[in-house]
Amino acid sequence: MNIPKNWSPRHASEYYRVLKWGMGFFGINAAGHVSVHAGSCELDLYKLSMDLEEQGIGFPVLVRFPQILQHMLDRLYTAFHEAIAFCNYAGDYVAAYPVKVNQQASVLRHFHQQDQWPIAFEVGSKAELIACLGILQTGNRTIICNGYKDETYIRLALTGRLLGHDVIIVLESPDELQHVIKQSVEINVQPVLGMRVRLSAIVEGNWQNTGGERSKFGLTSSEVLQLLKELKENGASGWMRMLHFHMGSQIPSLKHIRAGIEEGMSYFAELSRLGIHLTQLNVGGGLAVDYEGSRSNSYFSMNYCIDEYARCVISIVHSVCQQRSVPPPTVFTENGRAMTACHAILVTDVIDAEYRQENVSDTNTDFPGDSGDACEKLKGLVEVCQHIRSSTEELDSAVDHSRDYTRLMQAVKQVNDDFSRADISLTEKAHAENIAQEAYRRLSKFRHSLDAKYCNDLEEKLVDKYFCNFSLFQSTPDIWGLNQIFPILPLHRLDEAPTRQVRLHDLTCDSDGQIDRYVVGDSVKPYLSLHEFGPDQKYLIGVFLIGAYQEILGDMHNLFGDTYAVNVELNPDGEYRVCEHQPGDTVEKVLSCVHIDAAEMRRTWRARLAETNASVQVAGQALKALEAALQADSYLDSPASSRGGSM
Repeated sequence: MNIPKNWSPRHASEYYRVLKWGMGFFGINAAGHVSVHAGSCELDLYKLSMDLEEQGIGFPVLVRFPQILQHMLDRLYTAFHEAIAFCNYAGDYVAAYPVKVNQQASVLRHFHQQDQWPIAFEVGSKAELIACLGILQTGNRTIICNGYKDETYIRLALTGRLLGHDVIIVLESPDELQHVIKQSVEINVQPVLGMRVRLSAIVEGNWQNTGGERSKFGLTSSEVLQLLKELKENGASGWMRMLHFHMGSQIPSLKHIRAGIEEGMSYFAELSRLGIHLTQLNVGGGLAVDYEGSRSNSYFSMNYCIDEYARCVISIVHSVCQQRSVPPPTVFTENGRAMTACHAILVTDVIDAEYRQENVSDTNTDFPGDSGDACEKLKGLVEVCQHIRSSTEELDSAVDHSRDYTRLMQAVKQVNDDFSRADISLTEKAHAENIAQEAYRRLSKFRHSLDAKYCNDLEEKLVDKYFCNFSLFQSTPDIWGLNQIFPILPLHRLDEAPTRQVRLHDLTCDSDGQIDRYVVGDSVKPYLSLHEFGPDQKYLIGVFLIGAYQEILGDMHNLFGDTYAVNVELNPDGEYRVCEHQPGDTVEKVLSCVHIDAAEMRRTWRARLAETNASVQVAGQALKALEAALQADSYLDSPASSRGGSM
């Protein structure tokens, strides 16, 4: 997308594709600031971020909006209820929240405490189960227990039934039934069971192995028949209530969802024919998030909407039930990604910039070298650059500049070789880099005339680096692990045209700590157009749709810990209330995670200072500085923030 001269917030919305990936929750207001929307409530995200900094909460900060969680839940139920009405389906629908997607207490509490819709919780470990049993303060919540299970896990699930919850133990392997029978006898609790079948249908994408025959979980056809035999032999057929299957995560195409539902319903109908009276069908996850806003089959997009997804699921279930005379089950989905992705945003500040497109002085032979033959040493490069300057001044779009680019690359290589042999000085090499960079800049205006293999290389040479106050591995680990795309844009100055082509880098000492895929215009590019950054300016960047998986998957590369996090409630008058906040990890807490004891460190410091015979005053100041560093968080201080202040 070309940057128009009459740039406006409308152009910013189009360039950063906000209206397409934002699902109506995000926009750009007349002031050129990103705004957050939840129903009739709207909030200026830039204003909020600056308010938080004034209150002592610096950057990076994770901002969560629980109201968006509720709106996504509303959309799911509305879509399924409309699909049920359209198909005249006699069954019901329940949304199940997979706890693994985001285990934060505030997320679990919100889904539990909202009383507009029934909701179930899906857990995959003992820890997740015990968390639910502790947070779900009222009884009769449905808890679906997945994952491999030992006797302790099964006993804990049965104990959940004693607490008044409707706990369903989903059998993932043939051996689990005997553990269930043993534990149910010991504590005198009748279990409720489900079975997870392994579908042959698979989807394309980064998560294709979560479904299909290569799936880690689920019973094969033979194992299903063996399980039915054991259920009947133990008089336990009546315990089996739910059929569960999982098609995959982030499924971009509706045809793959349709194939999975059809195969799953064949299992459902066959089990009913064999005398297993199932009343619940759990179709698992798969509902995608359009991180790109492209409405396509891309791994990070989707070619359907929530309404179409719900219609697809219900119509197939309804059709099979009618055709094969099967009682219609209550349909469960586990669409945690779609339920949570939009509600969390990382806000960070740019702390430094490395510009690659400076306006360098004319490429001439007047060179302040270390010796009289400096011009001769760089003659080849200078001649090439002078030719490029003259050829680009003609502004002839028909000229093929590929040969110019090839000659420039050869000349630059010669300079680097000469420096390695000590034939030119460091000063000469620096000047050579400057005039070559100017030649790159000139050629960039004619990139359409270059061979495709040169265009990408030229773009790389001209992309600026902006360094941001965050850790990619802690806050957005899927970028590193899965080449995930998240929408990124500045929170302000969006009424100004961006002038720099930028790649964002984090604080870590790792070459992978950069973002090289961005949603821009009508494509995904390796750079993002941003505004000029100055060291005396505050320039805020937002990373959006990171509410699913990112918090729990984040690691402590370079010992960067959790960021500060706030939960914000929007008001219809444009104001807000911070309803919950958690300070970021202190250095002491991060060190404790790798078993470095702070008390032992303090003893070491005192002993070392005593050995240096430092004065009491100097030693006291040193200890105070070291202690302050321990209690600070692991990120860089924002100049206007005390970081860690109270609300």
